[in-house]
Amino acid sequence: QSSKFVATPFTPKPKQTIRPGDVLFEPSGSGNSFGLAPLDDVVMGGASSSQFDNASGKWTGKVTDANNGGFVGIRTTPNFEFDMTQCQGLQFTFRGGGGNRYKIGLRDSTDFNGVVWTTSADIGKKNKNFFGNNNIGRTTSTTTVKIPFAKMTPTIFAKTVPDQTFQASTVAAFQVAYSKFEYDGDLN
Repeated sequence: QSSKFVATPFTPKPKQTIRPGDVLFEPSGSGNSFGLAPLDDVVMGGASSSQFDNASGKWTGKVTDANNGGFVGIRTTPNFEFDMTQCQGLQFTFRGGGGNRYKIGLRDSTDFNGVVWTTSADIGKKNKNFFGNNNIGRTTSTTTVKIPFAKMTPTIFAKTVPDQTFQASTVAAFQVAYSKFEYDGDLN
C-alpha cells in the first residue's frame, strides 16, 4: 500500500493558493488535485484492510486487532503543496460512518511519518451492528465537520507532540483514519 505514496523525485508541483469556499476534492471530480488511497495497519504488520473508490468516494473495509493492528486510513496521493493561509480551517462532508469516531488529519510537511494535525469527530448515525461486523461506513446519513486549524492536535502515530506550530502555507496531505486508539494510548 505505501508505494502509492512515494513521490517521484524531481517533479515539483507548483504551490496552489486555497481560498475560503474552494472545493478540494469531490468524488469523480475532474478538478481534483489529488486522489485518496488506503493506508492501513498492514504497513505495520496488522491485518485490517480497506478500499477507496475515488469515482464514488466510497470507503469500505474491515478493522481487526489481529497481529497488533487496529486501524484503517485513507490518505491523499500524490502529495501537493497548498497555501491555506487565507483559510481558518477545513470543512469535510461525510456520508456513512456508522456513528463512529474518526480522526481527520492534515500534514504541513512531506515527511511521511511526520506530524499529523488531527481532529477527532463522530461521523454518521450509530449502527448497532457496526462493531460486530467491523465494517466502516455502512450508514447513509450525512455529517459535515468543520475543523478550525487552531483546534487541531499535533500527533505522531496517535501520540500528541508538544511545541508544534501549524504551517498553513505548506499543507501537503489530508487523511482520515478509523482507529482503536484516540490519543496517547486511550482507546477510541
